[in-house]
Amino acid sequence: MRSKQKQHLSLSSIALIAGVVGCGQALAATVDSGKNTVYLNGEIYTQNRQHQKVEAIAVADDKFVYTGNREGAESFIKQGFQVVDLGGKMVLPGLHDNHIHVLGTVALDVCDLQGKAVNLDQLASKVKECLPRYASEPGAWLKIDQWVPYEGNEPTAQYKTILAALDAAADGHPIILSGVDGHASAYNSKALSMAEDEQGNSVGFNPKTLGKGGVFAELAPYVSLDTGVVRDAAKEKIPVGNFDMFAQKPGDPRGEKIYGDILPDVAKVMAQSGITSIQDACSNDFIREQLVKMQTQNLLNMRVTAATCFIDDDYKGKVDIAGHLKKAQEVRAAFADNPLIKADAVKIFADGVLEGDSFSNPPFSPNAGMLHTYQTPHLKLNEDTGAITVSADSEDSKNNGIVNYRDEDFKNYASALDADGFAIHVHSIGDRATRVALDALEAARQRNGNSHIPHTLAHWQVIHPDDQRRLGELGVFLTYTYAWINQQPEYDVLITPFLEKSKKGQDINDLLYNKNNYTWNATYPVQSSYKAGAVLVAGSDAPVDSRDPRPFMNIAAGITRAIPGEPAYNAEQSATLEQMLDAYTINGARAVRQDKIIGSIEPGKSADFIVLDRNLYSLVEQGTPEQIAETKVVRTVFRGQTIYTN
Repeated sequence: MRSKQKQHLSLSSIALIAGVVGCGQALAATVDSGKNTVYLNGEIYTQNRQHQKVEAIAVADDKFVYTGNREGAESFIKQGFQVVDLGGKMVLPGLHDNHIHVLGTVALDVCDLQGKAVNLDQLASKVKECLPRYASEPGAWLKIDQWVPYEGNEPTAQYKTILAALDAAADGHPIILSGVDGHASAYNSKALSMAEDEQGNSVGFNPKTLGKGGVFAELAPYVSLDTGVVRDAAKEKIPVGNFDMFAQKPGDPRGEKIYGDILPDVAKVMAQSGITSIQDACSNDFIREQLVKMQTQNLLNMRVTAATCFIDDDYKGKVDIAGHLKKAQEVRAAFADNPLIKADAVKIFADGVLEGDSFSNPPFSPNAGMLHTYQTPHLKLNEDTGAITVSADSEDSKNNGIVNYRDEDFKNYASALDADGFAIHVHSIGDRATRVALDALEAARQRNGNSHIPHTLAHWQVIHPDDQRRLGELGVFLTYTYAWINQQPEYDVLITPFLEKSKKGQDINDLLYNKNNYTWNATYPVQSSYKAGAVLVAGSDAPVDSRDPRPFMNIAAGITRAIPGEPAYNAEQSATLEQMLDAYTINGARAVRQDKIIGSIEPGKSADFIVLDRNLYSLVEQGTPEQIAETKVVRTVFRGQTIYTN
């Protein structure tokens, strides 16, 4: 293992670097040497092709000019470079988050559950607490942010459903619970009654409009009238006046103010997380405008790939290839000369989510596109003990979810983007959606030839074994959110019972964690996809699940696939630490076509790096990889400048 050996540069490597150092000396003659720094006595993991580990680096202005041993750094010290003693700490290149919604990483001044699971009594209390401050006008909307759809929401003596709790506390106000997953929200009855048809008439979500022949019949899989939960395409039918970043228009003074206030905190969150490069996974004009504001205010201490997003069209299945291409080209051109922001990627939402509700009446099915039809489970929850029993055999629902684009449309769309040089970033959850996406990427290659563009697919919750084997052939980059991979019964019960047949009296753990089940072997197959030749990268999807990008929790979870103290979810699919570090560094840079300038600590590359409070390899060697999650960044350097210290 490289963590056990110090790999110093060979004589030939030193000779090569001497040429680079010469450039550094020339540079030093024209810039203040006080801006240049030597960092000594570190455990510096360069993440270069040889995965070298060195003890010293030198930075001139904004680039690395030397990596090697202490002796080789002496010439820079003699030139007047400042010296920083790293105290034996671990150093990595700046981290790359390849799927994040960066403006969501800081809470707005709105009613906020902060991603904490609550029961229905607590939910009703939160509504009553927030109404006077955030919806003081009669009939005004109350938006409650960071609601967790798949944890908590337990029935109480007063309230049996989310809808009942919201209705009881609403006091005449329409209410939305905005889910942390970005796909599910919950509404009270007044809000549901405000759903608008294509002409803007308020006809509401109800049995008539959602039933056969109703104006919203095609949206029935997205709406639960029992619980008030509404997902994806159906959400846009309810006219909510809120500050969702995807709903904002550039120049709106309210949106500009509320998001303008948080930009310094966004910069701080990223710097203290050690993240110096991101792909903002769904950027619109408003989001791009805020990124430019950060840049003009000297707050954008990271590189951004802003993936142009057409979320409304995707969930409508609207095929507008020419229109999307034209807009994406305009945006790309607008940032062509920007040193920190580029827009050479396009996001496509292939499907929805795998979370259902096993306890609603009837059970609310997931809507992610699956190869096999969903089961309709019959589970019973003991409200006193929390025990779950299978009360009857499950039934075939005859429904296998939704893929937003028809196969041929997806192929044409992907081929057009690939031919014009755009990287494609796909949200794909179900195995059928993944297959359709892979078919589209394969068609693009057949039609255009191998463009060598790093197309990425994000989430990949369930992948059929046949498609796991196809990934390497296509050279796909896989953006997993590793912190989501664990055994979590309260969450898993909202998914697996819809994917696997269940029998009356079956033990719930046998249903959820049977190692012979398709779900067990197809869920987040990290190691299988790596061995097939796919490239592992990492994306937090913040603020989904958590506003915190938590890179080290993701790294720990990628290795353990477990919540500390709990069993792993299919440990055979665990990643190694080296794979996780590659995912967050050099592979992340490759995924956004910037590996020539960032992603590793090498002479000539941008001086982006972080210093950690512990050595991650040591934790693995000690048999405590779960402690990686507690890692803190003590210094973040971007373009040669220290932007964060702790």
